[in-house]
Amino acid sequence: MISLAEPTPGFSALMRQYKRLVNDLLESLTLTPESISLSPSNDLLKSGISAGKTYLVKTGMVGVRSMGRRLFTWDEGDLILPDAAPDAPDSMQYVSEGPVILHSFDTLELVRGALASAETARLWTRLLMTQQSILLRLLASQSDADTQTTPGFAYYQPGDVIIGQGDKPDYVFSLFEGTADVIVDDVVVGDVSEGEVLGALAVLTHSPRSATVRARTRCSVVKVPKDQFKTLIRSNPTMIHGLMTDMAKQIKKLNEKVVQLSGAGAH
Repeated sequence: MISLAEPTPGFSALMRQYKRLVNDLLESLTLTPESISLSPSNDLLKSGISAGKTYLVKTGMVGVRSMGRRLFTWDEGDLILPDAAPDAPDSMQYVSEGPVILHSFDTLELVRGALASAETARLWTRLLMTQQSILLRLLASQSDADTQTTPGFAYYQPGDVIIGQGDKPDYVFSLFEGTADVIVDDVVVGDVSEGEVLGALAVLTHSPRSATVRARTRCSVVKVPKDQFKTLIRSNPTMIHGLMTDMAKQIKKLNEKVVQLSGAGAH
């Protein structure tokens, strides 16, 4: 994706993560896309693409417009998800100034494939969250400074606290680089690693943070504000599968640590 405005901090790293997730997801699925070659056009919806399909840009660039305004450009490696309201007056318009080759996927078939296993569901969840963060950052880059609201993109050094036990759950975190320890009452009870979503349970249950998450190595995270996360969940219910997988994994680690500590205490 190419931003038409000055990119916000962390934009490039988010785009690298997004393209990697798209590649990893499609390599994990056994789908055979249809290859479509398109000529330059001011309206690709009238010259070869469908609002109900999902497209991977193989070569060329696809510009996105809404209400006559150019928003951004999809480039090679980007996955173009269908507009949720293709018949609305402010629906997305797609343009190309040069030849474009797209790989076309049936959206329903793609989603079914993504939810067929825990691993692909997790990739799909991270992909949606990353794209949401990118689009919100693009919005922030085109807004006045005093009205900007954007998910935080942050780096943590070893020993830094990412989440504090007892804190208010204002964000959901997506950890896409590094590892961190999970600590309850100053006792390390587990760990989290690249690809896991942190803090969703507290946000969904409106509860204080039940544990501290402290960076073990250098960590990179996307902080999604709780209101934006809830909106994302409502508009993309398939995310719930991936979240449940990550939560179950974290609970399993916690149970194993509790058993280990209990055994040590018995001696």
